[in-house]
Amino acid sequence: MAGVVIKIDADGESAVMQALHCLSGLEETQQRLFDTIGQTIVSNIRNRWTQGEGLEGKWRLSGRVKREGGTTLRKTSRLMDSITHNVLQSGVEIGTDLVYGAIHHFGGEIRHEARMRRTYFRQGRDGTVGNRFVRKSRSNFMQESMGKAYIINMPARPFLGLTEQDEQDVLNDIVEHLTDER
Repeated sequence: MAGVVIKIDADGESAVMQALHCLSGLEETQQRLFDTIGQTIVSNIRNRWTQGEGLEGKWRLSGRVKREGGTTLRKTSRLMDSITHNVLQSGVEIGTDLVYGAIHHFGGEIRHEARMRRTYFRQGRDGTVGNRFVRKSRSNFMQESMGKAYIINMPARPFLGLTEQDEQDVLNDIVEHLTDER
């Protein structure tokens, strides 16, 4: 070989050899490593979620939160609870199986078409109809009206992905996994 050559002689006691020994056994334990990484990321996503934060900082408050209080994207916590991980042969995937997760993550428009709406009232004995809505089962008067088409602009609230802290936690998981294998 022409040029500059560096030769490293490592005995079995050196840190380099120990690290290489750990890496040689990685194939047998990588599924456990991927599971640990998935659990860490899911935990971090849920912790950010409870604080109303996403990948880009605090989420914009939703209309429901402004009216009723609470936390954005947490009325029933169904979407947050659906965040999970799957260990694959060559890595790990994190996501949700709920269809509406995509519109919350990426944002977009939800278009509602014009449609007929039924409004139920209670009619008095004298024939007058009150101005309070009642359930269908309690009503004795129904009025149909044409509802207008409308659009809801859903802001993007990204929650899936890695922050710098997530990346550091993953690196810590990898280092811990490799050092525990000795």
